[in-house]
Amino acid sequence: MRTTTLFPVPGLLTCLLLSLLLLLGGCSSRGYINLKIHSEPEGSFLVYKIDKLRADRPAPWIYLGQTPFAGVSLIEGDEMDSGDRVSFKVMRNGYLDQVKEWNGQQFLDEYDEQGVIFWTPRLIKSNQ
Repeated sequence: MRTTTLFPVPGLLTCLLLSLLLLLGGCSSRGYINLKIHSEPEGSFLVYKIDKLRADRPAPWIYLGQTPFAGVSLIEGDEMDSGDRVSFKVMRNGYLDQVKEWNGQQFLDEYDEQGVIFWTPRLIKSNQ
């Protein structure tokens, strides 16, 4: 005598497809952004922040490391509005800070065109 077990293939496939769609739908079109930031002099501290257009207060600076810096940063391109501001700052004791800013769209456009965000600030000695 043969017994058959009912395996809910259509239900299982539907569940798998929905799970896959949820996973892929939550992913950003941009994940890791390649960064190459060198400074003169080398050994300067590098920080960045993303100020959201509709935020109550400024975003905190996030430490990336020392220059020369070649690495990646997780920046959610899909969550960035054109009015958001992306800022990088290079600091070194005895020198004036150097800051570079983009609006959200400029930042993403530059990355799309070049495949990397590249910046080489030259720090100026402080008189103090």
